[in-house]
Amino acid sequence: MLKINLKLALRNILRNKLYTAINIIGLGVASAFCILVYLYVKNERSFDSFHNDNASLFRVEESQIFGGNDNDKQKKSFFSFLTTDADQQNMITTPLPFGIDLKKNFPEVEGAVRIKTGYDPIVRIGNQSFKEKDNAVAYVDANFFQVFNYPLLEGNKASVLSSINQVVLSQRMAKKYFGNADPIGKTINITSDKLLLTVSGVAKDFPQNSSFQYDILIPVQADSYYLRGMAQGTNSFSHLLIIKLAHGTNEAAFQRKLDAFSKQYFKTLVESMAKIDPKNKPKPFQVYLRPFAQAHYNQSDGWDHYTDLKNIYQLICLTVVILLIACLNYILLTLTSAISRSQDVGVRKTIGANRKQIVFQYYIETQLLAVIAVITGFFIAVLCLPFFNGLIGSDLSINSFSVTDIGSMMFALAVALGLLAGVYPALAMSGLKPLNIMRSFSAYKISPGLSKSLVVLQYTICIVLVISALVINKQMRFLNDADMGFDKDQVVVLQNPYGWDDKQERSSLKARLTQFVADQPYLQDITSTYFNFGGYNTNGFTLDGKHVDVHDMNVDFNYFTFNKIPIVKGRNFSTAFSGDSAKIKLTHDQVTAHSSEAGHNIVVNETLYNLLGKPKLDVVNRELGGVIVGVCKDYNVDDLTKKIEPTYHEIQGNPAGYFWIKIKPGQNIPQAMDKLQAGWNKLTGNLPFSYSFMDQDVAKGYDAYKRWMSTITTSCILAILIACLGLFGLSGLTTLNRTKEIGIRKVLGASVSNLFVLLNRGTLYLAAGSFVIAAPIAFYLVQQWLDNFAYRIKPDWLLFTAAGAIAMLTAIIAVSYHTIRAAVANPVNSLRNE
Repeated sequence: MLKINLKLALRNILRNKLYTAINIIGLGVASAFCILVYLYVKNERSFDSFHNDNASLFRVEESQIFGGNDNDKQKKSFFSFLTTDADQQNMITTPLPFGIDLKKNFPEVEGAVRIKTGYDPIVRIGNQSFKEKDNAVAYVDANFFQVFNYPLLEGNKASVLSSINQVVLSQRMAKKYFGNADPIGKTINITSDKLLLTVSGVAKDFPQNSSFQYDILIPVQADSYYLRGMAQGTNSFSHLLIIKLAHGTNEAAFQRKLDAFSKQYFKTLVESMAKIDPKNKPKPFQVYLRPFAQAHYNQSDGWDHYTDLKNIYQLICLTVVILLIACLNYILLTLTSAISRSQDVGVRKTIGANRKQIVFQYYIETQLLAVIAVITGFFIAVLCLPFFNGLIGSDLSINSFSVTDIGSMMFALAVALGLLAGVYPALAMSGLKPLNIMRSFSAYKISPGLSKSLVVLQYTICIVLVISALVINKQMRFLNDADMGFDKDQVVVLQNPYGWDDKQERSSLKARLTQFVADQPYLQDITSTYFNFGGYNTNGFTLDGKHVDVHDMNVDFNYFTFNKIPIVKGRNFSTAFSGDSAKIKLTHDQVTAHSSEAGHNIVVNETLYNLLGKPKLDVVNRELGGVIVGVCKDYNVDDLTKKIEPTYHEIQGNPAGYFWIKIKPGQNIPQAMDKLQAGWNKLTGNLPFSYSFMDQDVAKGYDAYKRWMSTITTSCILAILIACLGLFGLSGLTTLNRTKEIGIRKVLGASVSNLFVLLNRGTLYLAAGSFVIAAPIAFYLVQQWLDNFAYRIKPDWLLFTAAGAIAMLTAIIAVSYHTIRAAVANPVNSLRNE
């Protein structure tokens, strides 16, 4: 029986090639999107879960005590109720001695690993220097390879980091530095930290699904900060801390013991912080344990990999929506083509076939088509994987997943599609009455009421996606075109290759580079700072009895003229005033108790000036502990997702961490960069030429939003494409049911244009109804998304009108084939049997 049904199903699939192709395309595209999202979600869920004792590993966190984010004030989104724990904004760095004290006081703590990533690391091998990423270098405890499951290719995990002059390299870094030679026993010079280290081990490259991607691991005691950090105790939070609990430890019971211990351990710190802002009662300070494998779902500064759970839920919702649209389309198209097969159902019922047999036959046909569609979708997914990686900012490879995982997923997807798409048509066709079907041997008419409702649902979803895509696109264009208050075009940001302790070399390079820029006709100006875009210190001040975080930016004399930032009151920094770069000695009465102090002449922004109540200039400001000599116009030191915060600028020491160089307008940028690099090599002796463009640094802050814009746009295109196939099917169903009506109208003199309007009027009503339903839903959703930005557009009626026009146009295009074909058909053919 199954063999016969398979033959009949295959015959019916091949008989109607147009509808079969449309069904396979619709279900195949939806399946491809589903497969790609499955691979992404599975990969993200696998992060940090490969360690042998994964369930026993926890990241130690503390509640915010130095200001910053307030968990009670976090922005809410549609999926916030699912991401409450992941959205918590805690501190993830801990005091350096804390890990040792936990191990000493709790037998449940089997291991504790302190980790601190490097800062601007420069590695010298022989005569060659390499600038490495910050997260490539890490200072770690000696038990790092015993707690974590990162295999060593060479070296003993128990002793490979036992001496402060040892270093472990990753496989790729050993290859980079030493080629095919054995690296064990060779030395590397971390010039940025003044460390000469001997290679004691080689680790297998950390897997792609690891939050840690370290290539150079150094004993934590080798850090020049180590002794100072140990002496500062709870006054300094500097290191990540991962603990491993002993097997059988009750996590809840241990958390209670940890709470009691932490209350005493941090008592002095909490009391001192409470004195800073006596008007506000501080929230209880608490130490949290977050499962290590779930840490990447929490967005925290200092953690290398972040997976936004809200984006995962949104992707899953988009997948469900697209699959639903594809299944509804299959139902519509199947009903349309099945009407011509209704006589077949009547004949089979007349000769004794029961309803179960007919249901089974139709279901087998659907299931076979679903299998073909899923296989087609898999090949589409493989072809589109590079595009999908660019879309979501991932690096997925089909080879990273087992055949069993992919095969199981495809089997489940095929069965789900078969059930979702095949049950209703099978039940609808099997329920037809033989007498009605066989009477006059004519086709049985199926009411399109349900089909119209399904199309309204489809198009409502599509219009929501269209409006969302238009709003996101407009917001991104607004961010790109917005005036941030300073000149960011054609500005090259060069990193000083010398370490912070090499003050003489840093100052000398600044002087030589300043002269070089002045001599080059293609360069306009240069300034120096302690930071690149988005970088600053944050100090706590007591303003009007309240604790306020204020940005502190260490700049050069010409910082404001270089960036074209106007001084609206007072004066700019000037070399004519020696006090602008000198440290100010303040008496006890000139500063506010329990508050930071600038200790220099400062230029404040308008936000801070207004917050201070517009105080007098050129006198010591008690609240800031400095002399305000000028007020600059507000400008953005962060991307436009954040509002302008209170900020002051000072000249402290020699701010030469980064050089900002302006290329003259009209210059050929690649040629200018080649010349600049050649000059740099002469000035530094071929030290790393590490640079970025300011406008690109600003744009990086919007990368996640741009990827989401691309995802929504792609989903919108797919949804509209598949929904149009549904309208195509509904058009066929409608015209088939009205074939004789059209014939009669043509006989009575109706023109093709009259019939076209008559047949398409219902489609326009459906599209208009969908728009009415979709508009308020879309408005709510885009308002939620726009709340992520401090500076944003206001969705206007033009966006919604454009979305409505797109909906109407695509609907008309989708149904035109059937309506025009019916309108130009010979009425004799439709009225022959009357």
